[in-house]
Amino acid sequence: MAGAVVVTLVYLIGLGIVYPALPFQALALGASPIQVSLILVTDTAMVLLLAPALGRLSDRFGRRGVTCLALATAPFAYLMLAYADSLLWLFAARALAGVSNAAIPVIQALMADSTCDRRRVWGMANVNSAFAIAFIIGPLLGREWLLGPEGTDYRAGALGAAGFAVLAVILAAALLREARRPAPVQRLVVHDPASVIAAPLCLGPIAVMAVLAFAYASMETTLGLWSARILAWGAADVALAFMCAGIAALFSLWVLIPVLCHRLGEEVVAAGAALSMGLGMSLFVVWPSDLAIAIALMLLGGGIATSLSCLQALLSKAAPPSIQGTAMGLNHAVLSAARIVGPVWGGFALGSLGSGWPYLSGAALALMALLMTIWIYRPRPQTAGR
Repeated sequence: MAGAVVVTLVYLIGLGIVYPALPFQALALGASPIQVSLILVTDTAMVLLLAPALGRLSDRFGRRGVTCLALATAPFAYLMLAYADSLLWLFAARALAGVSNAAIPVIQALMADSTCDRRRVWGMANVNSAFAIAFIIGPLLGREWLLGPEGTDYRAGALGAAGFAVLAVILAAALLREARRPAPVQRLVVHDPASVIAAPLCLGPIAVMAVLAFAYASMETTLGLWSARILAWGAADVALAFMCAGIAALFSLWVLIPVLCHRLGEEVVAAGAALSMGLGMSLFVVWPSDLAIAIALMLLGGGIATSLSCLQALLSKAAPPSIQGTAMGLNHAVLSAARIVGPVWGGFALGSLGSGWPYLSGAALALMALLMTIWIYRPRPQTAGR
């Protein structure tokens, strides 16, 4: 469904504008490294709390209305960010932004509703491609226009993001269409969420995604501080680095996934993506230079986008159709927990253990995710008589 991709893209461009500058805005307000990490995950904590509930509501009442209501909070969040003059206001703005971010799993459920099993991974890849495009366009707008020549006009950046948030709400109301009838109450009672995540082919991909999200989040939220310390980068350089990750993610989603998943299957491609992330994390430790980190971010951007798309498709196929929203909401809650703990670990490791520790641990976790994927989707012997 093209409308879901367009709405996601427009909404995320706003996030792409402000996200690279958030650590520097927090530092300008007197934040410590651990406070920077906490500010960056405040919206994720709200997603952790709200995503399962919004997913379940969308199963009951429909995806479109729930998505529009959640996205409608985003313009106010960015206005608060534009005029934040203290760390408390910065935390409050990020918390409100988390309400709108919780709409993403509902949009993914809408995509699952409108695609068959064979094309499910491409549907998820199309939604995830909005993240990649947004983190090309958003940082570019911030770097070249909104943030000013010094990269410090945080108010202009947040106001620009608010404009994109308003447009996303309008597009959601105009373009989104229900692809299925809301499930009746009786079906929601039959399919208890606990039974969904207890099934091995549901619990498995959720666990792998959580491990990879933890590793990526610890890198993502420490990149600004690490690069300033090791490579003398500023906000504009970090924005350019995120653009490299976005370009690689887009290439993986639009070129590699359609070809490789058709030939090898989502399971094999997900394992290869975890390996790619392990290699990218290792470069921070063994080759800390501008060129190496550019390569590392392309490996990481392509790896996380590919792995999440494949594993989300596998999860969606394993979950009952009547509770796609519930399954995606629960998955996002687990991912949100990983994205909260990951940056906290990254900030602690960078500040207390040494510059390479967030990335050394990330490489180890990517290897763990690779082994988990191989074990979950290993060939199983056929039952006798079948």
